[in-house]
Amino acid sequence: MRTLSDLLRNFMQLGYVTDDIDAAAAYLEATLGTVTCVKHYRSELGGGLPPSAGGEPGASFVVVDGKPAQEWTIDVALVNAGPTNVEIIRPVGGAVDLYRAAVRPGVPATLHHLGFVVDDFDEVDAVVTAAGKSWAQYGRSGGIRFGYLDLRAELGHFVEVMELDEASADGFTQLEIASNAGRD
Repeated sequence: MRTLSDLLRNFMQLGYVTDDIDAAAAYLEATLGTVTCVKHYRSELGGGLPPSAGGEPGASFVVVDGKPAQEWTIDVALVNAGPTNVEIIRPVGGAVDLYRAAVRPGVPATLHHLGFVVDDFDEVDAVVTAAGKSWAQYGRSGGIRFGYLDLRAELGHFVEVMELDEASADGFTQLEIASNAGRD
């Protein structure tokens, strides 16, 4: 990992935002023909601290604009089309303006970010810092370390990077297997 372009090497995800998670999932399933989306309502990360601020290593947290969020709640729907994960996020409450600002009311979904898998989030953090950038949002959700780099001015969207533990990687693999079932 030497430059920001190295972040784009391992594409995994199209990330969308919506104001209605059920309508967006129904659109993917009925109109685009995906398998059934896996939905998680009221996913919360607020209240935790990163290890650098005294939080427990491995505990979930989210930092938004450089400050640990006390409240951060979203609904999420996940589905795959082959190896490509499609994530839909509905901002619910707290420090979720990163998502809320892109929602177009009444539209099934709006592109928000492209997601990429990385081997070492700390290494990526060093590259981001060396490039004079900072994370719009970063944190840990279970076995996923993630960060959003705001490249809207340059590219028109956020770039999310994710370091996955084995269980999280397996979860995405299961979504891919489900999307491929019966296609042989």
